[in-house]
Amino acid sequence: MSDVALRLDAQTKGFKLLEHPFYVAWSEGRLTVEDLSFYSEQYFRQVEAFPSWLGTLAGRLPQGEARSIVKENLADEVGDDHPGLWLTFAEALGACADRVRASAVEPETSSCVEAFADAAENASLPFALGMLYGYESQTPAVAATKIEGLKTHYGIEGPGARYFELHGELDVEHSAEMARAIGVVCNDDADLAEAEAGARAGAAAIWRLLDGVARVRQVA
Repeated sequence: MSDVALRLDAQTKGFKLLEHPFYVAWSEGRLTVEDLSFYSEQYFRQVEAFPSWLGTLAGRLPQGEARSIVKENLADEVGDDHPGLWLTFAEALGACADRVRASAVEPETSSCVEAFADAAENASLPFALGMLYGYESQTPAVAATKIEGLKTHYGIEGPGARYFELHGELDVEHSAEMARAIGVVCNDDADLAEAEAGARAGAAAIWRLLDGVARVRQVA
């Protein structure tokens, strides 16, 4: 692991997503299918918007290695149709695609999506890249836990779990590459501090989204 990745990871420890009460309940099999279905509706807003953030950020980066890394990440998102895979997960829980798309968005979900969108468009490049790192770096471990929980407690595997299987593989590479891109755009300690703040903000934004799901579904 690179020195940059180590510095960024130190900033996300306060928002370790596997320790969020909703994900703990998932791993322990304490969620209902209705809880998971509601989660699938809210988290879809993050999944469907993610490619647009990558595209916006790629457009702001100068020609070179960092821009290529973000564009390759975007190509994976679009090529594998990650929003479509997420909808397949939702359907395995009984939530059809139309229902997911039409679902009301909770304030915490809006806050999360807006934070990433604003960073991609307006924040410094180190901060914006750091924010994406704070999200993607935690995905492999989270995905593995979700897969096990879905299979063991809810009988969901195969196509219904494919989104998580794919991200469990891809985001190991994506987070390492994102850390490399951050190393490219950071010229000094001030830039690295911006990237660290971004990583912390990215993890915190996802935590807030989960807070909203837990609030509505009364999961503690």
